[in-house]
Amino acid sequence: MNKRILSVLALLATPVFAEQSGVYLIASVQLGGSNLAQSIFLHEPQIATLEECQEAVRVGQRDRDWQRYHHIFMRDRFQGFTGHLDYRCVFSAQRFSAWNDRARYAHPYLISIDEQANLQVERMASQAQCATRLKSLPQARQSISRCAVGSQGLL
Repeated sequence: MNKRILSVLALLATPVFAEQSGVYLIASVQLGGSNLAQSIFLHEPQIATLEECQEAVRVGQRDRDWQRYHHIFMRDRFQGFTGHLDYRCVFSAQRFSAWNDRARYAHPYLISIDEQANLQVERMASQAQCATRLKSLPQARQSISRCAVGSQGLL
């Protein structure tokens, strides 16, 4: 009887482990004075805590050499405009395709990050739809959300 209960509990626990959160770095650049933004979702399997992620960001910015979370924003594409870079370490149960610096940023997303650094990403049909959806959210959710386009697919 005890073995049967343990077996049922093990089966019930399996989905929980499959949906465990991983640590991601969201790197975003926003075009100054606009609501246009690009975001990438970077995951390093060996980085398991927000503190390790934040240290990797600190070192990458300080040394201008990203040994972890290697990425490039093509600043030449923003000539004549100011771009604001933002880095956020977050937890996410959602997964993303690998980032490729040559891929088109053609995936509009509504991105929300709560006070506990939990990420929620919703795929939108267009940037206009995202902006409309963002405006329709309750004020508390609006304040933790933004629209951005990404080059990665949501898996």
